[in-house]
Amino acid sequence: MDFTTALIVAYFALLALGLRKRWGVIEGPWLFFFRAFFPNWKFYHGINPAPRLYVRGQCQEGAWSEWRLIYPRLPRKIGHLLHNPAVNLALAHQNLVDHLANDINDLPDGGDIRERVTYQLVSRLAQQAIAGGCWGGHPMIAQEPVRPLAAFQFEVRMVLPDNPSGELMLQSPTINAWN
Repeated sequence: MDFTTALIVAYFALLALGLRKRWGVIEGPWLFFFRAFFPNWKFYHGINPAPRLYVRGQCQEGAWSEWRLIYPRLPRKIGHLLHNPAVNLALAHQNLVDHLANDINDLPDGGDIRERVTYQLVSRLAQQAIAGGCWGGHPMIAQEPVRPLAAFQFEVRMVLPDNPSGELMLQSPTINAWN
């Protein structure tokens, strides 16, 4: 057994021991570490609102951009059946937004979502998108990035196909782009 395989086995063994301490409870911080290996397989019966990430930026002069949707709809090609890293990354980012929406729903009364890892990762994703980030060669947002970026905000909205404005689930405070 090589060193990498041994580390992976040790990782899963440690997680299993952590879950065993709280047997019967399938939640908590230990379960979060399994998310790195499994996507969000939450399927819906019918059309339900889906979480979508919106971001806006503030330039150094103080003007804010309009809210912009970050959603992975990239062109498809036949070669993508074998190798498609840009779409995989985009879908992983959307999966992260789905996990944040689940964390918001599961947040206990008085809990602070900003302490969750999913919130912090989505915050970084929003900053990357508004600053001009790409999935491969495809921009994360359709509009021009905000440059020079001084601050940004993001929202998670539950959106139906016929109602693109959706229902606001979370709006971040203004975040300094240099943090």
